[in-house]
Formats: sequence, C-alpha cells, structure tokens
Amino acid sequence: MVKPGHRIKIDHHLKDIAQDVGSNPSFLTYLTMKQSQAYKDFKERTQEIFNFAVLVTVSVPVLKKNLNLFKNKTIKRLPDPDYFEPSVVYEISDDTISTLEEKGLSTDKIDKLKLLLNIPINSSEFRRKVIDAIGERDYKANRNEIKRQSKNYSENISNCTANYQSKLATYLYFSTFSYFEAFVKDISIELTNSIQTVDRKKYLTDFQPTEDTISDIIKLDKDFDPRKIDRYKKFSNKLRAQGYINSDRLLLSSLLDFYNNNIEILRANEIPTFLEKTLLFKMTKDESDTFNSIRDNRNKIGHGAKHYNPHLNDVISVNKFFKSLSDRIDKHVSLYFFKVKNYIDE
Repeated sequence: MVKPGHRIKIDHHLKDIAQDVGSNPSFLTYLTMKQSQAYKDFKERTQEIFNFAVLVTVSVPVLKKNLNLFKNKTIKRLPDPDYFEPSVVYEISDDTISTLEEKGLSTDKIDKLKLLLNIPINSSEFRRKVIDAIGERDYKANRNEIKRQSKNYSENISNCTANYQSKLATYLYFSTFSYFEAFVKDISIELTNSIQTVDRKKYLTDFQPTEDTISDIIKLDKDFDPRKIDRYKKFSNKLRAQGYINSDRLLLSSLLDFYNNNIEILRANEIPTFLEKTLLFKMTKDESDTFNSIRDNRNKIGHGAKHYNPHLNDVISVNKFFKSLSDRIDKHVSLYFFKVKNYIDE
C-alpha cells in the first residue's frame, strides 16, 4: 500500500511478458493481437497530457527568466497570453513617458498621459483611456511602447509560478487516474457494441404470431427426438421467415442493456471487482493494493486535501503502472471476449 507522500513501487509486468516470449513462442501471437480502440484512446490521452506537461516545464522557466528581465527593466514588456488577455493589467510608467518624449509625442499629450502614471488599468479599459489622452493614431503608432504590463501584474504572474511543478503533478495525477477509469468503461462498452443485439421494442411490434406460428413453436418445444431433425429444421426455417428470433438473442440484448447501464454508473472502487467478476481479469495483490492507494490519493486531491502533494516522479510511476495494467487488460479482453471476425462456430 502506498502512503501519501511516498512514491509508488511498481510491479513491472512488461518484464514478465518479455520472459514469457522467450520461453513460449506462441505467446508472440498474444502480444501482437489487435488493440481495442479504448486502449488506443487511453494511450493517446495520457500521451497528450504528458506532452502538455513537457510544454509547461519548458515554458515556465522561460517565463520566469522574462519576468526577471522585466523586473530589472532589461525588457520593456512581457508577451500577452494567447487567451486570457482580458486578465492582463497595464500601466503607464516613467519609462513609457520617457520613451514617448524621445519619439516626439507632443507635450500636451504627454501631460494628459501623465495623469495615468503608475495606475494599474485593466486590459478592457487601458486602450480607451490612452486613446482619450493621446488619440487613436498616436496610440496605434506607439502601441508596443505603451502596452507595458504593470509591476503588480508581473508580480502576480511570478507568484503563480511558485511550486508550479507540484501543482502540475497534482493535475496530472488526477487526470491519469481518470483516464484509466474511462478506459475500463470504454473497453467494456466497446465490447458490447461489437455484439449484434435485437431492437426488442421493434421486434415485439413487428412480430405478430398467428395460430400457425404458435403451433409451430409448440411442435419445436417438445423433447428432442433425433429422428425428427429434418422436421425441426423445417419448422425453424418457417419461423425465421416469419421474423421469429431465438429467445437467447432477445435475453442477451436485455442483459447487455443492463450491463451497459451498470458500466455508466461504475465507481472507481468497484473497478477491480468488476474486472474480475465480469471480464474475468484478476489483478495481482500488488496491483490491487497499488490501484487502491492511487485511488485514495486521487480522492484526497479531488476533495481538496492539502496533506497529499504528489511529485512529478510520482506521476511518472503512476503512469507506468496504468500503462502496464491497461495493456494487460486490453490483451486479456481482446483474446477472450472480442469476437474473432472470421471464426466460424459450427
């Protein structure tokens, strides 16, 4: 069991698989079976969030360097965010005034602009107030010099970078577990979608048995007599021609609907039992303990607990665990439950 704040010890099944391949060549067939779409989606989603994590861990150090340059007045402004520009706060500084004076902005306009000196102004108001002071033409001509973020804004952004790796790890930890949870549901639904079912309401509406139909059913529902096999085939074909569907298919369709509804409301703590009882996949004790520990930590994060703060190394371990576990589940379900397209059951 993994305790909060401790890294997770992973049981690497890939190493076991590699050993099995060496001792059992037929195992190669097991390894190269077609992957489910649910498993492909799971791998893609987890890869996307880790790509994003790389992007963040590259971008934040660059941002921190720019913030330091801005603070030391080595650069005049910071890049505006792509989406959250309305959150940016600007201000007219002494440096802004000096630059505009050097560029020949008229004294009366400089004086009007000085009324805004060192006053933080929201992005939505800044443009209007500056244009009121110096006119739209001079604003557009000097926009890059004028639009400088306020000192408070840069300090707020700097504060946001504090412990960013811990915050990133928390989001990744939560997401990684949620993606695995979605994978279990998705592969279960994908499995049932691969099974042909009956539109039961339509069948009950369309199939209207006559007296002859009932008579044929009664004839077929007697104790089996091997001498009457041709007779059974005759009446079976006759019933099929009238739209009759075997009760097994009808019941299966009802059970699959019940199964799908239960998958939709499946809770995380029920996943190990669901996999074992429904898909006959049993986690090892180490896997079960690790899964439950990760789930407990995920719940603490989701409930806003402050005493569990994962590190990025913990997230990498969790990701490796779920990659290994999901791979085993996918191979198991593909081998035992997904229909083999050209298999003929005689």
